[in-house]
Amino acid sequence: MRLGDFSAHVVVEEEELKEYEVTVDSSGTQATCWIGSEAGKKFSVEWRCHSVKGLASQGSLTVDGISCCKTALSPTDDKVNAASCTAMVDDATRRDLLFCDLQLSDDEDLLGKSVSSHLGEICLRIVRGTLCWERRGAQGTGSQLTSRSNTYHEKSVKKLTTHCVGFGPEQKYPLARMTWKVTPNQDPPLKFIFKYRPIGILQANGIAPRPAPALPTTVPNDPSGTQRTQGGVLKRIALLENELKRLRNEVHDETEGQEPKRIKRECVEKYPVVHGEIIDLT
Repeated sequence: MRLGDFSAHVVVEEEELKEYEVTVDSSGTQATCWIGSEAGKKFSVEWRCHSVKGLASQGSLTVDGISCCKTALSPTDDKVNAASCTAMVDDATRRDLLFCDLQLSDDEDLLGKSVSSHLGEICLRIVRGTLCWERRGAQGTGSQLTSRSNTYHEKSVKKLTTHCVGFGPEQKYPLARMTWKVTPNQDPPLKFIFKYRPIGILQANGIAPRPAPALPTTVPNDPSGTQRTQGGVLKRIALLENELKRLRNEVHDETEGQEPKRIKRECVEKYPVVHGEIIDLT
């Protein structure tokens, strides 16, 4: 999807997921689409700035209503400046994002567990402003990613979905001495909202097209009792048609080369019939 100078996509295995029913609101600041999710697949959110205006930009990612990370793009002379978002527990710990199955339970202890109205949504919020660097202070407290569970009571989930966003194992990275901060300007923020569902649900609701039916690759009713490939059957039909044409031409040529037979007529003697004469036929 694209809004003004920015674009954003959900990427799985280095491929951008196909987007369905892309809409942009009347203000031109929010774009929404549907994407197909597959349980167990890791993903990231990639965003780009397509212009050079001397301003920095910051992207804040939330999944299912949970804040994951912030990334920044500094001013550059390049035509395209890009960043990729994953989940960050703290400044030195990251976790992969992945689609996973939503676990439903009838455990009464889960009835009080709140379900975000943003379940099933991936949201990227972009602001423009001034980027500054500063020395890193004390480490903050851990994020929601450390204790988040994907199990809910079956009566609590109202949305027609069977997937949610999960998080992979923690990965440690060296802690940089400097950190950055973007001070937003007066431009309105931009929002990219990706609503994810299993592709089967999107197809059942007419959001994504159904796959074209596969052509049969074998012919089961072969007189010989064996299966032949479709290509082999078509080739056999062509050979038989050519053979039939050859035989027809051969019959036609033989017919043209023969002269029509003449019928020899026998001479019959004629006797005059006298009226009143009796003819003995014995």
